[in-house]
Amino acid sequence: MKTILFLSSVAVLSFAYNSSVVMPYGNYINYSGSTSKDKAKLGGIYYSYYKWPVKFEIDGEYLNIDYKNNIPDWLQKDLTLKINFYYKSNWLFNAGVHNFWVKQYDKYHYNKVLFGGIDYYKYLQYNIGVDYYFSDYKDFNVKQITPKVGFNFGNYYSNIGSFYVEGKYNNIHISKDGIAPKKNYNNFDLKLQNFKGPWTTTLKTTFGKFAYKIANDGFVVYNTGDEYKNGYGIDINYNFKKVNNIKVSFERDKFDDNGDSYSNIYVLSYSRAF
Repeated sequence: MKTILFLSSVAVLSFAYNSSVVMPYGNYINYSGSTSKDKAKLGGIYYSYYKWPVKFEIDGEYLNIDYKNNIPDWLQKDLTLKINFYYKSNWLFNAGVHNFWVKQYDKYHYNKVLFGGIDYYKYLQYNIGVDYYFSDYKDFNVKQITPKVGFNFGNYYSNIGSFYVEGKYNNIHISKDGIAPKKNYNNFDLKLQNFKGPWTTTLKTTFGKFAYKIANDGFVVYNTGDEYKNGYGIDINYNFKKVNNIKVSFERDKFDDNGDSYSNIYVLSYSRAF
């Protein structure tokens, strides 16, 4: 049975040399169009610990998708572990594993994603890098390579603040026919952020069809076989007392589930740095 997974948000670590971040969050999703899905709820907690030159991240989530027509609920548990290593103030190396257990008709089934990447950056100027993801399912696997580039511009102290723009190209190869409508996909992600005072506003979009994509630097897995067509969203983050962040997000995606279907995703999160 085809389903749609979630999009979660991940806290941004402050630039202190020693810090921790804790972020509980919740998602609500409603569906429309031809899909048999009705609504979904997701809850999770993210934690990171940073001490130069290493940052450790862990994220745990629980997802419940409700169906129409007496179809059993989709239940899923996720646990993501990631380690980042900063080298000479210009290089970032990362590696991690995203574990997930899915249950719908019988017992939970375990799958995993192994991933790693490398970035070269000039602080507040630009970054360029590439990530690789290997998704291991019971009867097939998925390989994804994601080169990316980002640029900072503008003046933070001006009337309109400063900006960051990032583009990603996702090349996805599925090892077995029939798992998704196609074996190969080419997809693009674009993100524009504005930083002004305590506010950070993010506009994002994805275009180009995809299935079984890994997103949000390994923290999000589209593990359902649905073919996505496009999507767009907005995040608004408010920082207060320098260590607290409240973020609200909205995202709308179009996908194929027995025809054109849509998901509206609402996210609320709070994070605190220590």
